[in-house]
Amino acid sequence: MTISCELPMSKNQSSVTLNSIFSKTETTSTLSHTPVESHGLNSMPSFSGLTDLIQRKIQSKTVVLLVGLPGSGKSTVCNQLAEFLNSQGYSSLIYNAGNIRRAMSSGFSDSEFFNPDNVDATKKRELYATMCMDNMLDDLRENRVNVGFLDATNSTKARRRSMLELIQNADFEIPNIFVLDISCNDARLSNYNITSKAFNQDYRGKDIATSISDFKRRSEHYYRVFEPLLPQEFCEFKNVKQLSICDGGKTFVAPCEDSADKDDVSKLLAAFVTNYYKLYGERYHAAVEEFYNFAFGAGTGL
Repeated sequence: MTISCELPMSKNQSSVTLNSIFSKTETTSTLSHTPVESHGLNSMPSFSGLTDLIQRKIQSKTVVLLVGLPGSGKSTVCNQLAEFLNSQGYSSLIYNAGNIRRAMSSGFSDSEFFNPDNVDATKKRELYATMCMDNMLDDLRENRVNVGFLDATNSTKARRRSMLELIQNADFEIPNIFVLDISCNDARLSNYNITSKAFNQDYRGKDIATSISDFKRRSEHYYRVFEPLLPQEFCEFKNVKQLSICDGGKTFVAPCEDSADKDDVSKLLAAFVTNYYKLYGERYHAAVEEFYNFAFGAGTGL
């Protein structure tokens, strides 16, 4: 069972998807909408018994598989969640497929590298994701970390399946597997996210206009092959739970807390998703509003 909630949108927010910015066919969110409940931080689990706690954390291996299109905010959420878990005594590490791509590439990877018709580049992207997962599993096996995040788009069923198969076929038990779907259906938020991409590692030394244009073309390529996440994908895999955050926490999906579930990390992830808007989303939406006011002037409604 999951909790699905949507917060009311402000008058300046748009329901236009990123697809429509690029004149693509608009997609519909698969999240169900129910009135939001108030979840305070006092819902976070408390810990007692230091020795028992340490042993539980060491033994409880967790993988978080990110899913999200470019500019959705998935890397930002991933960093926030890893920092949050580390503050709770876990040892978390993010394994970013883009970092491996940059390390393995001799030069700048422009949008053509992400073209699904580019067979050679497609094979390389799959290889980099596999290398990322292998690195994570090795660290989990050797107890260097107990929570690993695969930060990649994982935008197709085939990619998600291959990553889950690697996890399930590991030579040690991983009792907690979460698929965290990060999406952005508000055009204002998407534009803000895309603009910030002009300053990331891929575009170092490039002018802003060129960077934004290239990133939009990259996003178009991903939209061509994107397959929305469906719960049915996980039926044959054990210990997999789905989490979703949309539009900076305006909408979310989190597993209901099972009183019989003694796994602390499961409760922490559910609490993080449920409280995301209060923890981070409000500041994010305020920053977007400030960006639009600065760029276009207040009251434009853009």
